[in-house]
Amino acid sequence: MALGARQYSLDLRSPADHYDLITPQQQRELVLYTPLSANRKWHVLNAETARERLAGYVEQPDIYVTPNEFFHWRRIKNGAAINALYVDIDAHDGRDVMYAATAALSAIDYARIPSPNAIIYTGRGVHLYWLINRTSANVLPRWQGCQRRLVEICKGDRMSADMTRVLRVIGTRNSRADHAKVKAELLSPARHDFDWLHDQIMPMTRSEIRDLRAARAARRLDDIAPAIQALPQQGSIYCRWFLVYQDLHKIIEANWQNKGIEPGHRDTMLFHLTNALSWFTRSASLQDEILHVAQQVTPTFTPEEVRSYCTSIFNRARDTSAKGIELRYKYYRSTLWTQLSPVIPSSLLPDLRAIIPDELATERRLASKRKDDERRRRAAGAVERSVYLANADKNRREALTLKAQGMSVRGIAATLNCSIGSVQHYLKTLN
Repeated sequence: MALGARQYSLDLRSPADHYDLITPQQQRELVLYTPLSANRKWHVLNAETARERLAGYVEQPDIYVTPNEFFHWRRIKNGAAINALYVDIDAHDGRDVMYAATAALSAIDYARIPSPNAIIYTGRGVHLYWLINRTSANVLPRWQGCQRRLVEICKGDRMSADMTRVLRVIGTRNSRADHAKVKAELLSPARHDFDWLHDQIMPMTRSEIRDLRAARAARRLDDIAPAIQALPQQGSIYCRWFLVYQDLHKIIEANWQNKGIEPGHRDTMLFHLTNALSWFTRSASLQDEILHVAQQVTPTFTPEEVRSYCTSIFNRARDTSAKGIELRYKYYRSTLWTQLSPVIPSSLLPDLRAIIPDELATERRLASKRKDDERRRRAAGAVERSVYLANADKNRREALTLKAQGMSVRGIAATLNCSIGSVQHYLKTLN
């Protein structure tokens, strides 16, 4: 299908249009990159001024901005919200840009995946955008799974799976492509719900994975396991390590806020930070990400020392990506607790999700089970205990009143629409 046949009437020409398309629901900060600026090259844009500041870069060369939002700075640990899925398709090798876009759209159609909302022509390639309603960055592991699959289908830049990516802005110029203007074509203005779009992109939905696991538990069929393990994106383990990573930062902030981790704990904390990060960061960008983190939490370590302490993790992440065999370090919750409990104050435990002691894990599991049981009981028509007791007390008082008026037990039961046994129980208070 020709690209023009999909085009909508909305015209996208300026950086302000770029903002309205990608981040109209902004609440936290975007990060702007202006590499040719004489002074500052990185700029943090808050929700109050972002659109106005972007609008000032019309026709300016090499202007980039993050599609996603952050708490003050563009690092994974500072991720605040996801606004889009995107794929960067390069045409640096001489391929025709329009051909690259058409080939990608054909591949998307063949994979039966929803078409992108917009195509941005950068001068030496295209960016495809799938717009989503503003979603918490807690979905990062699943978002990365979608990104990897879209990159694979569209034959795009593998680094597109990075949520901290900055991309060219509509209405600016590309100095590397004869100052070509960055243009856009809108295919559909309708934003998607992330959960729905995820299920359209990934080979199996989360509900299908749960069904398979339930079937395995019920029927004890070992041959189901490979089907689950072969999935290219397994949300549970990625999400688990994302929680570990968040817990590690909470522990660091509780003990050494703005001071750097003290000697005696630096090696352990840096190792576990790197290992957790390796589970939801592309291996190619892992080293750069952890070097930046190390500057903040272990400022006394040189980059060479950081690489030395974390070499085995970098190698395992690289080999996992290259060989398709899982080689990254796995640690049980109990092992992480044993190693890190000396620096975890009891006051911090309510805020931790993944690095907790056995007794707290059991307590939370039982509490979750009680909530699940209560939800099932309500779905089956049961009422809460407090409501049941209130109704019983009301019936008891009415039964006593009717008995005092001379009504029989059978008559009271008919009046209150309850059993004779219940009425007899209510009347025991008379004895």
